[in-house]
Amino acid sequence: MIDDILAITPGEGAIADWFINRLEVQIEQGHWLSADELTSVTEKIVEQLSNYKTKHQIKSVVVGQSGGVDSALTAALFKQAGWEVHGVTMPIHQNQDETHRGIENIDALRLERHNIDLAPQFDSMQELLGAYDSTYKGLQRQGNIKARLRMIALYNLAHEVQGCVASTDNFSELAAGFWTLHGDVGDVAPIQSLTKSWEVPAIALAMGVPENTIHALPTDGLGISTSDADQLGMNYLEFDILLIDMLNLPEMSQEHVEEYINSIDEQEVHEKAWLVYNRLRNTAFKRANPYNIVHPEYSDRFAKLDKLDRSL
Repeated sequence: MIDDILAITPGEGAIADWFINRLEVQIEQGHWLSADELTSVTEKIVEQLSNYKTKHQIKSVVVGQSGGVDSALTAALFKQAGWEVHGVTMPIHQNQDETHRGIENIDALRLERHNIDLAPQFDSMQELLGAYDSTYKGLQRQGNIKARLRMIALYNLAHEVQGCVASTDNFSELAAGFWTLHGDVGDVAPIQSLTKSWEVPAIALAMGVPENTIHALPTDGLGISTSDADQLGMNYLEFDILLIDMLNLPEMSQEHVEEYINSIDEQEVHEKAWLVYNRLRNTAFKRANPYNIVHPEYSDRFAKLDKLDRSL
């Protein structure tokens, strides 16, 4: 199984023996599912998507197609669940290879094809924001504008087709905070529980996503860096192995996580573990967004509303 994981993890090269050894232990502990076991996972996700469509009487979904495996898999899962899937490429001074892969994925998965060139709108926003904010033109902030412009376009199309917008983030990105608030989060998130290093590409391969997409170097599609690994300080397999270790500590506390990190003797791995921990800690606010202030007198309002929502 280790060979299968190493062979399919997108854009990854060789990793240190420490990670291989930890991966072997985690597999034995049941934290990694085999390709055969992922077949059942896929079926259950598809069933949930089908049930959502029926419950909410909605049949169309809009999925931005970046040319990456996450967006392609998201579309494939909705398609398998019987949705009418609209695939949308939205280049903004984009690497042409990414846009071409997005179009290839749309055609391979038999999606409704849309292309919206948002470069003029991005340039206009650049001019507008730069006129009163001399600090605006940093790559991170420009990337956030790109993501939010794309979400505006997706929601407009969703309104046109009377559908909803899919989230394409995976679990690794969720934990890393590797996404833009109000720029990546849609209405339904079928892969947000799946790891980037193994579960996403393995399921994508089984569902017929083109292999050049599965093996493409992961990037944010925003021009902030040449690869996700550059921003994370490691590849996704290393990130996921460290994350799984932290999520399965006997006790979940800051003290125990730091104790785990300090127990790692290899300096390079030790430093990468701190990078994972700091990302988790520094991006927790994004996973709790919006932070709702509890009513001072009626503190059970949210709980009651949630109970009512679940009964509808």
